[in-house]
Amino acid sequence: MTSEKPTTVYLRWPEQDLLALSPLVRLLWSSLIDSLITHYDANEGKGCNPVLLLVDEAGRTAIPMLADSATTVVGRRISLWMAVQSLSQLEAVYGKVRAQVLRDNMDSQLFYRPTDIQTAKYLEERIGNVSAYARSQTLHRGDETSEGRSERPIPLLSSQDIVLMSDEQVIAFHRNYRPMRLTRCDWRQHPILAERQRIPPRKLSSLPKLDGRAKTHWKTTEKAFDGYIDPDQRHTPLRRSQSPLQTIFEKHL
Repeated sequence: MTSEKPTTVYLRWPEQDLLALSPLVRLLWSSLIDSLITHYDANEGKGCNPVLLLVDEAGRTAIPMLADSATTVVGRRISLWMAVQSLSQLEAVYGKVRAQVLRDNMDSQLFYRPTDIQTAKYLEERIGNVSAYARSQTLHRGDETSEGRSERPIPLLSSQDIVLMSDEQVIAFHRNYRPMRLTRCDWRQHPILAERQRIPPRKLSSLPKLDGRAKTHWKTTEKAFDGYIDPDQRHTPLRRSQSPLQTIFEKHL
């Protein structure tokens, strides 16, 4: 598939069926990322456009290969945008090691006001400390006899202050910049953005009707196929010359 125009593909899953559809979600994301990497490598990047993979609610359904892909896709002009509710949710779904790999490969990170103390303490430690003096006094029978000061580190922004942030405040980290405390922009308060919001969307053309089922050649191995494809396994009992997802994209998009 080649296209000169920017294209956006939305994949919407009913929230009430998300748990039941989690194997399909994992299989689709794995097939999509594998197809993008394979296509880029086969063409040595020639004619390949940059791709943004936006994974909302990434902490609800684990994508096993996402941690491994996050370390290599950037070299193939593929960017990842992930949204999770908390660091605890990320570790619970992907495990502590893979969650750390995902965080390490996110060049830009935005944190809204957290509600759990673990994320707040993580931000406190990552923002860093500042030097301050602690004052001490020695009293003898109510009279001051000596005074001393000692320098010690204190958090630049304590975890208690972090959980008390307003909904409009954001803590941002980007590459080698110092931590930033930003304010969210409300487009309704900016005339230019409000005017752009009123621009009607372009009318989309309907998808072409299928002239038949996508032809996919399957070849079984010696192991009998029981009708179930494990999405967590990279090598299944079936081999195919081309993935159905790639066939559909090339045929209809």
